[in-house]
Amino acid sequence: MRIGFRLARILSTAAVIGVCALASVSAARAQGSVDDDARRVLSSLSSYLGGLQRFSVEYAAVDEVITEQGQKLQFLHSGSLTAQRPDRLHAVRRGASGTSEVFLNGRELFLFGRDAQAYLQLPATGIAAAIDAVHGLGFDAPGADLLVARPFDSAIIDVTSGTHVGMTVIDGVEVHHLAFRGAEVDWQIWVTTGDRPLPVRYVITSKTVAGAPQYTLQLRNWNVAPQVDAGQFNFVPPQGARRLDPASVTVNAIGDMIIRTQ
Repeated sequence: MRIGFRLARILSTAAVIGVCALASVSAARAQGSVDDDARRVLSSLSSYLGGLQRFSVEYAAVDEVITEQGQKLQFLHSGSLTAQRPDRLHAVRRGASGTSEVFLNGRELFLFGRDAQAYLQLPATGIAAAIDAVHGLGFDAPGADLLVARPFDSAIIDVTSGTHVGMTVIDGVEVHHLAFRGAEVDWQIWVTTGDRPLPVRYVITSKTVAGAPQYTLQLRNWNVAPQVDAGQFNFVPPQGARRLDPASVTVNAIGDMIIRTQ
């Protein structure tokens, strides 16, 4: 009985703390501003991550899709990424329908579908240009905020309000939980404490699509000083691989043949 009573008190206290935290979030959002703690953590993240000359990270992502019947489905993929600012990038993405790779060598961007043995080649002299090139094809690029020179900069991203929800633990590491609202999306980010603030979880919720689908990105095994082989950013088409003409490839075809891994 005594143990049950203590457990009930603990759960009750936790519930009260949760309600207070949610009330704080609601109040901050109602004010339409970003609170000081949220701004400080986000600024630290932006400065630190944006100041890294190179880094590598592994990720797992969940992409929600709402069917025409209103059913919400989750598609999973995972992979790794190595970036060397300002103009080198290599990413691998693995999912149910295959593996794709992205190469940026300082002059050109390659999107390669291993299973389809087909690739796109686009001009891009830097990471920012590569992101623009992908957007130009009609693709969104969730997580691209990690790669730009000023990642998660509240001055240039979709933020109308934000708050520091509180502290929590992910994979044994203490992190800040931040929540933001924007005109088109709401988003949350969990950032490690200390002098190396890095994101470990990132959730984007669409406000313009019925059913509010989410994109969730889990980040792990950050390396802020990886040993980089210059050759890993260069793409050499395998024998028999087809080069696709970007002007003649639809978004669906690119998704099926190059980027789609779900």
